[in-house]
Amino acid sequence: MEFGSTILHNVESLIRDEEAGDYLLCRVPEPTRLGLNMKAQKNILFASNSEIRFVMKGDSAVLGLRRMPAKGDIRSQGVLEVFQGDYQGSYEISPWSVTADRTEITIRRQDWSAIQRFAGNGYSFHPSVTRILLPYDWGCCLGNIKGDIRPPKKQEMPGKRLLVYGSSITHGGNASVPSGTYAFRLARKLGYDLINLGCAGSCQMDEAMASYIGSRDDWDMALFELGINVIETWDGDRLYGKALAFLAAVLEARPDKQVFVTDMYYNRYDFEGDKRAARFRGAIQRCAAVLSGQYGGRLHYINGLEAMDTPQGLSSDGLHPSDLGHGMIAERLAGYMAEKKEVN
Repeated sequence: MEFGSTILHNVESLIRDEEAGDYLLCRVPEPTRLGLNMKAQKNILFASNSEIRFVMKGDSAVLGLRRMPAKGDIRSQGVLEVFQGDYQGSYEISPWSVTADRTEITIRRQDWSAIQRFAGNGYSFHPSVTRILLPYDWGCCLGNIKGDIRPPKKQEMPGKRLLVYGSSITHGGNASVPSGTYAFRLARKLGYDLINLGCAGSCQMDEAMASYIGSRDDWDMALFELGINVIETWDGDRLYGKALAFLAAVLEARPDKQVFVTDMYYNRYDFEGDKRAARFRGAIQRCAAVLSGQYGGRLHYINGLEAMDTPQGLSSDGLHPSDLGHGMIAERLAGYMAEKKEVN
């Protein structure tokens, strides 16, 4: 969506905070948010791979940002990155810390002549596009934007989009920085832009989410990571039924799209020999087998262990990938999905 002279990417609605004088960013329209399960209604407000994008016409741009007040074990500050086109910003402009107090981020124009020349060999994002990669792990509020800037043009950004939905792992869980999430890395490897609808701890395959994804015509491929958020509360049959309905709704609404579904990447349940891990993977695999036949082979199943199969890819909680794990998942998924992309 456009906001002032910027594009708010992976943002579909703004919630005004009158007291603070800024806007909380949300990744889905408000009616969709209110149709999700209670936990997802909150967690869809996390800024997972949301970006503020603009092209600088002047020498600098200033943005006022604020982190949603943190609760519990959530840290009081988040990490923001700046990219210039496809390129991570150098130390002069990135990274930044965003706190619950208003934070002013000043991005100054650099000498981009080198990356402008690199673009002659092709690019996904034009080097003139400044991309503010917001902290993925919590909500972020946007206030004032100052500077001589303009929104990027369509041709300055990737022409195709990857949409992802899943658990906190897909939302980015335990990646050190926004560009370290497997979803960001995967989209980059495919040459796609990214729409990240991951819902930390609350990926329950809600009907409202399936309807919303199906209503969008701006994505070309989708990846759904299903199962881990309900392993403690559902059995395999319930997962099968919910996943079947969710996937069928999206496939029915978008008959021209390729859809990929995976289940659980390696985690402590596998290490401990918990039989629920195999049952849940089996449920998703059965869903895919049924629906792939019904929908002309447009649904592709990827066993999560094929993407990451070792505890060496985990962070200290034994559940979420480390930076190494996020990279592993992205690399392996990209290899499989790129083949289907070419066929499509």
